[in-house]
Amino acid sequence: MAEGKVEVGKAIGYGWENVKKEFWYFVGLAFVVVVISGIGNSRDIDSGIRNIIGLLLSAWMTAGYMKILLSYYDGKKLPFGELFKQLRYFWRVLGLTLLLGLVIGIGFILFVIPGIYLALRYQFALNFIIDKDLGIFEAMNESAKITKGVKLSLFWFMLAVLGVLILGVLVLGVGIFVAIPVVWLADVYLYKQLSK
Repeated sequence: MAEGKVEVGKAIGYGWENVKKEFWYFVGLAFVVVVISGIGNSRDIDSGIRNIIGLLLSAWMTAGYMKILLSYYDGKKLPFGELFKQLRYFWRVLGLTLLLGLVIGIGFILFVIPGIYLALRYQFALNFIIDKDLGIFEAMNESAKITKGVKLSLFWFMLAVLGVLILGVLVLGVGIFVAIPVVWLADVYLYKQLSK
């Protein structure tokens, strides 16, 4: 991989090919994650409590699906049950989510470009927590290292991913359950390539 450039097309292609190969596995995974993460959006719950529940469920599901995706890339297809068993990462994933939300949010408030820059800089911190069992700040440092010099390409990747998700929504709404795992796998592909 050339310095200063990431292979956006190859990453999206990797995601698409593997979703086609294991269609029901990945579509089912996306469906379960979206449904469980969305439980906090119930209108029957007070909005403050709803936000907390949503955040907790999202962190739990994120740890699970990331473990499954990283293992899949490494050649090991984990059973669906592993989605719910990654509690050892829960507090770090939650802490990282809150910290990045704050840091990136401040970046956007100050000016949009610093927010985008910080989002790209720490894009792979979550991957490092799950893949290498790192702490929050270690994971952020490692993400900063592997994204150095490739942020423009990662920005194009971010736009490509947005396009994939929009296409997924346009396909009767249900296409999103195909688009989401394509994006997840593309992200893992880039992480693995950059962290070699």
